[in-house]
Amino acid sequence: MIFVPSTGQSHSIEIIEDLDGLRGLQSEWDDVAPFSQVEPWQSYSWMESAATAYSRNHLLRIITVRKNNRLTGVAPLVLKRSEQPLKPWRLDFIGGEELKEPNRLISKDPDSSNLLIDAIAAQGMYPLRLSRIPVQNGMIDALQLKFKKAGWITRMMSMPYPYIDLIGNPIKKSLRQDLRRAKRRAEKNGPVRLEVISGADSQNLLEHLQKGFRIEASGWKGRNGTAILASGPRKKFFERYAFRALNQGNLRLSFLLIDTQPVAVHYAVESLKSYWLLNIGFDEKYYECSPGNLLLEESIKIAGKDKLTRYNFLGKEEHWTRRWTTTVQDCLVLAAYRPNMHGLKAMLSDALYVLKKKRKNRQAVARSKEVKTRSDVLKN
Repeated sequence: MIFVPSTGQSHSIEIIEDLDGLRGLQSEWDDVAPFSQVEPWQSYSWMESAATAYSRNHLLRIITVRKNNRLTGVAPLVLKRSEQPLKPWRLDFIGGEELKEPNRLISKDPDSSNLLIDAIAAQGMYPLRLSRIPVQNGMIDALQLKFKKAGWITRMMSMPYPYIDLIGNPIKKSLRQDLRRAKRRAEKNGPVRLEVISGADSQNLLEHLQKGFRIEASGWKGRNGTAILASGPRKKFFERYAFRALNQGNLRLSFLLIDTQPVAVHYAVESLKSYWLLNIGFDEKYYECSPGNLLLEESIKIAGKDKLTRYNFLGKEEHWTRRWTTTVQDCLVLAAYRPNMHGLKAMLSDALYVLKKKRKNRQAVARSKEVKTRSDVLKN
């Protein structure tokens, strides 16, 4: 633990660098950010699970602010080698690059938030990457202003996620018609029903998780290596977080069954009067029945009955999500580079990453045009 002087007489800043120090914060963290009243990644359960799962080659740099010896703010950061080209060392949110979900600072009041930003900007040796910060409450502006004053160069890009406003009837009429047809096709194979894992199933949770992971890996995520089972640390995170969320009562692990066969899975949690869909998968053998969409429909209905206000798809906006919603929560990635070798390496790495991404997009467009051309030829 490192103690850093604070400008306020009643405030103190501390940097925690080990798991034991993080775990010692649990009760205070839960007081500042109760799991039911914050977004998932602001909770202690999320951050402890991510810090444990990704502990190898990650150096914790958790900045805490205390007022009169009471915890009032946390910046859950880690120093690690980036997965991007050249693998530069960066400060990032714990699990930020690996889990690719939004992130926020945790603060009880504006003073604590400002002190966290000051402390982050003071970490001058390494470049910084704060991924997917929701554009709300002036946090982005405050961060950018502080970095500029500290002589940092900043770069921002948008990474929104889609969500549904659950007020009223959120499912479009044309989509409801398609879902009715899909359900009729599914029912030809047997009864269609929903199974939601609750606290009563806690002893069998690991078995249910493995079942869900296998369903997810059976499709395109398994083929391109992005399934949970393809990464040991990612699997460890989802298992550990699931047990914590189940004990808290906000885990929503749901399966769609056709006859007795589980054909689609949702790994989600409820908090802040919202449904947060963290991972999905479906068995492609049942593709014609649209099992993923049928499970989405059921979970949206349940979320509405439970009087939740938002259904968050997370991930990123894609063609299939636009059938359900075109509303998005804008999130920004903020990158800051110090004028030293670490900063220059990170800047070059980011430039290579952007070029690679553009090349992939061009290739995807070219493939799409080629498929369309072949289709037109066949039609003629």
